[in-house]
Amino acid sequence: MQERTVAPSRSFDIEGNTLSYPTEFRKGSSSGGIFLVPAALANQQLVGSGFEVVRAAPGRALLSLSCVHYTDTDCGAYDEIAIAFFVNPIGKELGFPYFRVWRDLAAGQLPAYTWKLPVSTSLARDAGRLMWGYPKTVEEIEYAITGGRASFTLRMQGQEVLTYTVASQGTTAPDPVTSPVYSNFEGRPHVGYLTQRYEEAAFKFRGGELSLGNHPLADVLRTLKVGETPLLSSWMGQLYFEMSAPTLLEGPSASQAGNSTDGSRG
Repeated sequence: MQERTVAPSRSFDIEGNTLSYPTEFRKGSSSGGIFLVPAALANQQLVGSGFEVVRAAPGRALLSLSCVHYTDTDCGAYDEIAIAFFVNPIGKELGFPYFRVWRDLAAGQLPAYTWKLPVSTSLARDAGRLMWGYPKTVEEIEYAITGGRASFTLRMQGQEVLTYTVASQGTTAPDPVTSPVYSNFEGRPHVGYLTQRYEEAAFKFRGGELSLGNHPLADVLRTLKVGETPLLSSWMGQLYFEMSAPTLLEGPSASQAGNSTDGSRG
């Protein structure tokens, strides 16, 4: 596989801000959940993206829910809720498929393709779309910590989509990790690399609580059989992210992706 990176010196003028690569997200907190969903149903949501979900078990795919409260970033303070699928890596053979999937997931090396990415500000939306091709939209996101539990609530068009809640206590500091994030940037498949450092972190098997509302997106999540409890939940009390310039993916699978229409944008 060959990779070509967007010129790191490239800059973007967005709402009076000059943004460049790598982009820093210096402070915030986050909660997350990993859910097992039917692979065939998940792939239906990725039609047109050029990517396909990776199988973590026979007929099963991995959906990631990541909720972030940013207080200091190059894009200002904002909240976001990312819904992503882990997908087959381009230009890399998995070998022993299920074992490699779980190993790469644990190491932060399994590529994710972001399916939905609501954020709370127009600056965050425009930066995500223009700089990486992420499908960001501006929506209503409410973040709160009450009684030792953190919750994120997403509303779209005045209707609740979801509320995700986890315990907001953590004591560990995992090793830094740099993870691949796939997108369709300027009409072609790219990968960006997200470097992550966490403190006050906690991971729990079968932790977290997800409730779905009455918005049509909530109905899609029900169709995907997303359960009330994730397979694995996480809380990160302190975070630092750095996002690289997108890199063009080239190879047989990438060519297929590049010839597809990005159904997530628009």
